[in-house]
Amino acid sequence: MKTKCETKKMTWCESVELALRNLGGSAPLKDIYEEVRRVRGRNGQSTPTSLEAIVRKELEYNSEESSNWRQKRDLFFSVEGIGNGVWGLREFLPTLPRASDLRVPDGHATPEAREIATLRIIRDTRMTRKVKALHRNKCQICGSSIKLPDGSSYTEAHHIIPIGAPHHGPDQASNIIIVCPNHHAELDYGCIAIPAKGLSLAPGHTISVASIAYHNQKIFGLQSVDVSR
Repeated sequence: MKTKCETKKMTWCESVELALRNLGGSAPLKDIYEEVRRVRGRNGQSTPTSLEAIVRKELEYNSEESSNWRQKRDLFFSVEGIGNGVWGLREFLPTLPRASDLRVPDGHATPEAREIATLRIIRDTRMTRKVKALHRNKCQICGSSIKLPDGSSYTEAHHIIPIGAPHHGPDQASNIIIVCPNHHAELDYGCIAIPAKGLSLAPGHTISVASIAYHNQKIFGLQSVDVSR
Protein backbone atom coordinates (compact mmCIF):
# COMPACT_ATOMS: atom_id res chain seq x y z
CA MET A 1 0.00 0.00 0.00
CA LYS A 2 1.40 3.38 -1.00
CA THR A 3 1.88 6.15 1.55
CA LYS A 4 0.18 9.50 1.10
CA CYS A 5 3.41 11.03 -0.18
CA GLU A 6 3.73 8.28 -2.78
CA THR A 7 0.29 8.91 -4.31
CA LYS A 8 1.38 12.18 -5.93
CA LYS A 9 4.31 13.18 -8.07
CA MET A 10 7.14 14.11 -5.73
CA THR A 11 9.91 16.60 -6.25
CA TRP A 12 13.43 15.30 -5.76
CA CYS A 13 13.62 17.09 -2.40
CA GLU A 14 10.39 15.42 -1.27
CA SER A 15 11.80 12.07 -2.38
CA VAL A 16 14.89 12.58 -0.21
CA GLU A 17 12.75 13.67 2.76
CA LEU A 18 10.55 10.58 2.50
CA ALA A 19 13.55 8.30 2.05
CA LEU A 20 15.12 9.61 5.26
CA ARG A 21 11.84 9.21 7.14
CA ASN A 22 11.66 5.62 5.95
CA LEU A 23 15.24 5.09 7.15
CA GLY A 24 14.49 6.35 10.65
CA GLY A 25 15.69 9.93 10.27
CA SER A 26 19.36 9.46 9.36
CA ALA A 27 21.46 7.17 7.18
CA PRO A 28 24.67 6.90 5.12
CA LEU A 29 24.46 8.27 1.59
CA LYS A 30 24.51 4.81 0.00
CA ASP A 31 21.36 3.85 1.94
CA ILE A 32 19.68 7.15 1.05
CA TYR A 33 20.40 6.57 -2.66
CA GLU A 34 18.83 3.12 -2.53
CA GLU A 35 15.77 4.27 -0.62
CA VAL A 36 15.22 7.20 -3.00
CA ARG A 37 15.33 4.74 -5.90
CA ARG A 38 12.77 2.56 -4.16
CA VAL A 39 10.48 5.48 -3.30
CA ARG A 40 10.53 6.96 -6.78
CA GLY A 41 10.31 3.61 -8.55
CA ARG A 42 7.31 2.66 -6.45
CA ASN A 43 5.69 5.95 -7.44
CA GLY A 44 6.39 5.46 -11.13
CA GLN A 45 8.90 8.32 -11.29
CA SER A 46 12.28 8.53 -12.93
CA THR A 47 15.43 6.99 -11.43
CA PRO A 48 18.14 8.22 -13.81
CA THR A 49 21.80 7.26 -13.66
CA SER A 50 22.46 10.75 -12.26
CA LEU A 51 20.27 10.00 -9.21
CA GLU A 52 23.16 10.03 -6.74
CA ALA A 53 24.34 13.47 -7.87
CA ILE A 54 20.76 14.79 -7.72
CA VAL A 55 20.31 13.47 -4.16
CA ARG A 56 23.56 15.08 -2.99
CA LYS A 57 22.50 18.35 -4.60
CA GLU A 58 19.13 18.32 -2.80
CA LEU A 59 20.79 17.58 0.52
CA GLU A 60 23.26 20.43 0.14
CA TYR A 61 20.74 22.91 -1.30
CA ASN A 62 18.54 22.37 1.76
CA SER A 63 21.09 22.37 4.58
CA GLU A 64 22.52 25.48 6.18
CA GLU A 65 25.68 23.49 6.90
CA SER A 66 26.51 23.39 3.19
CA SER A 67 28.21 26.15 1.22
CA ASN A 68 25.62 25.36 -1.49
CA TRP A 69 22.65 26.15 0.77
CA ARG A 70 19.94 28.05 -1.10
CA GLN A 71 18.93 29.82 2.17
CA LYS A 72 15.29 28.85 1.83
CA ARG A 73 14.71 25.61 3.72
CA ASP A 74 16.99 23.98 6.28
CA LEU A 75 15.76 20.38 6.15
CA PHE A 76 18.87 18.23 6.46
CA PHE A 77 21.90 17.96 8.75
CA SER A 78 25.32 16.34 8.76
CA VAL A 79 26.99 15.70 12.10
CA GLU A 80 30.63 16.42 11.29
CA GLY A 81 30.50 18.24 7.98
CA ILE A 82 29.40 17.51 4.45
CA GLY A 83 32.18 15.02 3.73
CA ASN A 84 31.11 12.79 6.62
CA GLY A 85 28.80 10.80 4.32
CA VAL A 86 25.88 10.53 6.76
CA TRP A 87 22.82 12.76 6.55
CA GLY A 88 19.78 13.23 8.74
CA LEU A 89 16.38 14.90 8.61
CA ARG A 90 16.32 17.90 10.93
CA GLU A 91 12.76 17.22 12.08
CA PHE A 92 14.10 14.09 13.81
CA LEU A 93 16.46 16.07 16.05
CA PRO A 94 15.30 15.53 19.65
CA THR A 95 14.75 18.39 22.07
CA LEU A 96 15.27 18.39 25.83
CA PRO A 97 11.84 17.99 27.49
CA ARG A 98 10.75 20.21 30.36
CA ALA A 99 10.16 18.44 33.65
CA SER A 100 6.57 18.55 34.92
CA ASP A 101 7.58 20.23 38.19
CA LEU A 102 8.83 23.28 36.30
CA ARG A 103 5.24 24.24 35.53
CA VAL A 104 3.15 26.07 38.12
CA PRO A 105 -0.45 24.71 38.27
CA ASP A 106 -3.29 27.14 37.68
CA GLY A 107 -4.47 28.79 40.89
CA HIS A 108 -1.18 28.28 42.72
CA ALA A 109 1.17 31.03 43.72
CA THR A 110 4.59 31.12 42.11
CA PRO A 111 6.99 29.05 44.25
CA GLU A 112 9.59 30.91 46.24
CA ALA A 113 12.79 31.38 44.25
CA ARG A 114 15.83 29.87 45.93
CA GLU A 115 19.50 29.89 45.06
CA ILE A 116 20.75 26.39 44.30
CA ALA A 117 24.06 24.90 43.18
CA THR A 118 24.01 22.28 40.45
CA LEU A 119 26.68 19.60 40.41
CA ARG A 120 25.82 18.20 37.00
CA ILE A 121 25.10 19.99 33.71
CA ILE A 122 22.78 18.51 31.08
CA ARG A 123 23.72 20.15 27.79
CA ASP A 124 21.26 20.26 24.90
CA THR A 125 23.00 21.74 21.86
CA ARG A 126 22.63 21.37 18.13
CA MET A 127 25.64 19.05 18.10
CA THR A 128 24.33 16.78 20.87
CA ARG A 129 20.88 16.59 19.25
CA LYS A 130 22.46 15.45 15.99
CA VAL A 131 24.39 12.64 17.67
CA LYS A 132 21.27 11.58 19.60
CA ALA A 133 19.37 11.38 16.32
CA LEU A 134 22.02 9.10 14.81
CA HIS A 135 21.63 6.71 17.74
CA ARG A 136 17.81 6.89 17.70
CA ASN A 137 17.99 8.11 21.32
CA LYS A 138 19.42 4.82 22.62
CA CYS A 139 22.14 4.53 25.25
CA GLN A 140 25.40 3.43 23.63
CA ILE A 141 26.31 1.43 26.72
CA CYS A 142 23.10 -0.45 27.60
CA GLY A 143 20.75 0.32 24.69
CA SER A 144 18.00 1.73 26.90
CA SER A 145 16.20 5.09 27.01
CA ILE A 146 13.39 6.73 28.96
CA LYS A 147 10.00 6.61 27.28
CA LEU A 148 8.18 9.94 27.55
CA PRO A 149 4.38 10.36 27.70
CA ASP A 150 4.26 11.56 24.08
CA GLY A 151 5.90 8.32 22.91
CA SER A 152 9.34 9.81 22.25
CA SER A 153 12.57 8.57 23.84
CA TYR A 154 14.92 10.49 26.10
CA THR A 155 18.67 10.09 26.52
CA GLU A 156 21.50 12.44 27.42
CA ALA A 157 24.74 13.41 25.72
CA HIS A 158 27.92 13.13 27.76
CA HIS A 159 31.14 14.93 26.82
CA ILE A 160 33.73 12.24 27.54
CA ILE A 161 36.50 14.75 28.16
CA PRO A 162 34.48 17.41 30.04
CA ILE A 163 34.40 20.71 28.17
CA GLY A 164 34.61 22.76 31.35
CA ALA A 165 37.67 23.54 33.46
CA PRO A 166 40.06 21.98 34.22
CA HIS A 167 39.62 19.46 31.37
CA HIS A 168 38.66 21.76 28.45
CA GLY A 169 37.59 18.91 26.17
CA PRO A 170 36.42 19.59 22.60
CA ASP A 171 32.74 20.11 21.81
CA GLN A 172 32.88 17.63 18.95
CA ALA A 173 30.88 14.53 18.05
CA SER A 174 33.99 12.37 18.57
CA ASN A 175 34.03 13.49 22.23
CA ILE A 176 30.34 12.70 22.83
CA ILE A 177 28.68 9.49 23.95
CA ILE A 178 24.88 9.07 24.12
CA VAL A 179 23.77 7.48 27.36
CA CYS A 180 20.77 6.90 29.60
CA PRO A 181 20.52 9.18 32.69
CA ASN A 182 21.87 6.45 35.01
CA HIS A 183 25.01 5.90 32.95
CA HIS A 184 25.39 9.67 32.49
CA ALA A 185 25.52 10.18 36.27
CA GLU A 186 27.97 7.30 36.66
CA LEU A 187 30.25 8.78 34.00
CA ASP A 188 30.05 12.27 35.49
CA TYR A 189 31.06 11.02 38.92
CA GLY A 190 33.75 8.66 37.63
CA CYS A 191 31.93 5.54 38.85
CA ILE A 192 32.46 3.53 35.66
CA ALA A 193 34.97 3.21 32.85
CA ILE A 194 34.02 3.41 29.20
CA PRO A 195 34.61 0.03 27.51
CA ALA A 196 36.95 0.08 24.54
CA LYS A 197 34.71 -2.53 22.89
CA GLY A 198 31.01 -3.30 23.00
CA LEU A 199 29.60 0.20 22.61
CA SER A 200 26.66 0.57 20.26
CA LEU A 201 27.85 2.39 17.15
CA ALA A 202 26.01 4.36 14.47
CA PRO A 203 27.16 5.36 10.96
CA GLY A 204 28.50 8.89 11.04
CA HIS A 205 29.58 8.86 14.69
CA THR A 206 33.00 7.67 15.81
CA ILE A 207 34.17 8.11 19.40
CA SER A 208 37.77 9.22 19.84
CA VAL A 209 40.05 6.58 21.34
CA ALA A 210 41.94 9.42 23.05
CA SER A 211 38.72 10.64 24.70
CA ILE A 212 37.94 7.17 26.05
CA ALA A 213 41.51 6.81 27.36
CA TYR A 214 41.29 10.24 29.03
CA HIS A 215 38.08 9.33 30.86
CA ASN A 216 39.34 5.94 31.94
CA GLN A 217 42.65 7.29 33.24
CA LYS A 218 41.91 10.82 34.46
CA ILE A 219 38.29 10.52 35.62
CA PHE A 220 37.73 6.85 36.44
CA GLY A 221 41.35 6.37 37.54
CA LEU A 222 42.38 3.23 35.69
CA GLN A 223 46.08 2.51 35.49
CA SER A 224 45.48 0.69 32.21
CA VAL A 225 43.16 1.78 29.39
CA ASP A 226 42.22 -1.83 28.49
CA VAL A 227 38.59 -2.13 29.67
CA SER A 228 37.35 -4.44 26.94
CA ARG A 229 35.72 -6.85 29.37
